[in-house]
Amino acid sequence: MAIEAEKVIPHSVEKIVEAYSSEAFHNHLAGKVGSELKSFEVTRSADGGFVISSVQQMPADKLPSLAQKVFKGNVTVNITDTWSAPDSSGSRRSDTDVTISGAPVKAVASQNLHARGETETLSTVRGDVDVKVPLIGKKLKTQAEPYIAKFVELQAKEVSKFIESRG
Repeated sequence: MAIEAEKVIPHSVEKIVEAYSSEAFHNHLAGKVGSELKSFEVTRSADGGFVISSVQQMPADKLPSLAQKVFKGNVTVNITDTWSAPDSSGSRRSDTDVTISGAPVKAVASQNLHARGETETLSTVRGDVDVKVPLIGKKLKTQAEPYIAKFVELQAKEVSKFIESRG
C-alpha cells in the first residue's frame, strides 16, 4: 500500500461516524482544502452500514504541481465511502473510491476506526493511487500520495474540531 496513516482521534467511533455522515462536516472539510461540495447523499442500509456519495469541485491549482500541468480550470472529484455496520466492539470500516472526472486517476483506500472506549478511536488508513497518464503517470502518483496522506491527517484533525464545535 502506498498510503498508510494512523491517527488517534479523541472521540468515540459513533461520534466520528456521525460527523463523517454529515453534509455539514463535508462542507467544512471542503472549505479547508479549497474545494466546493457540489453534491452529497447518504444511503443507509438496514444492517447499520451506509454509503456516502459526494462530488467536490476544486481549482486545479490546489493539486500537486505536476497535476497542475495536466489539469486546468476546475477539477471534479467523485468520492464514494462505503461504511460497514459496527462490529461487536463498535469499530467500523470504510472503503473509499475516489475518481477525477475525465481523468485516468483513481484512488482507493480503507479506513478502520478501532473503538478504544467513549473517548478515543484509532483511525488507520491504507490506500493506493492509480494514475494512467503516459510518460508522467509514475511521477504524478509519487506527488499525489503525500498530498492524500496530508488530507487524511487533516480529516482526522478537522473531524475532532467539528465534533467539539457541536458540543
